[in-house]
Amino acid sequence: MSRIIGIVSGKGGVGKTTTTINLSAALMEFKKNVIAVDSDIRMSGLGLQLGMYYFPVTLNDVLMDRGNVYEALYIHSSGLRIIPSSLPVEDVMISRLRETLKDPLLRNNIVLVDAPPGLDKNALAVIESCPELLIITTPEIPAISDAMKIVSISNKINSKPIGIVVNRYRRRDPNQVSIREIELACDLPVIGIIPEDKIIRKSIFKGLPAVYLKPRSPSSVAYKKIAAHLIGEVYEPSKTPILKKFLGRFKR
Repeated sequence: MSRIIGIVSGKGGVGKTTTTINLSAALMEFKKNVIAVDSDIRMSGLGLQLGMYYFPVTLNDVLMDRGNVYEALYIHSSGLRIIPSSLPVEDVMISRLRETLKDPLLRNNIVLVDAPPGLDKNALAVIESCPELLIITTPEIPAISDAMKIVSISNKINSKPIGIVVNRYRRRDPNQVSIREIELACDLPVIGIIPEDKIIRKSIFKGLPAVYLKPRSPSSVAYKKIAAHLIGEVYEPSKTPILKKFLGRFKR
């Protein structure tokens, strides 16, 4: 059975696209069939963040009846499957996204939909098209305030918020909102905490998910834990014994 999960945020710059990419990669590590869809038709950042720049057919074309889902599906060098969007030169009928997400090609997949940030017409159309929502925020008041708006709107439509992911969390930093306060404000559980991690910038530069670039980095481990939570499993990272690490220095 397929699942369609919207990766949403109340504001831009909180790491929504990065989460879509790395969560897709993490789910693939659990042997799940995953397709990432870029529904942010004004920014089109998913393919760019993966270092992919040329797409003859995109989601825009599918929505405008100029192509089909199969033609718009591309495979990244890592094996990640994506349906990108393109910078529009005309109005795109984003209202047709719900119908597109029911395409037979997407069945038996976990479909992660990278939504446009905010609450404009396009963003609301994407939210309404996704039965489940994963809300991304950073631990700052403006981002959390916008996340609260997403929760409020989703409660009025047929979209279920399944939890919050707090991105760029800095442990022991008193100048940020605590996890408990975020849960109370949004009335939702925080199901994942992505720590501030320099490997994320490096992975974007290289066009490769951090989960693949450095599997044991703090952010990669966090994404795998979120993936496990979404599919009802538990992920415990393997721990290299200290003695093995110590001896390994002498083998180099």
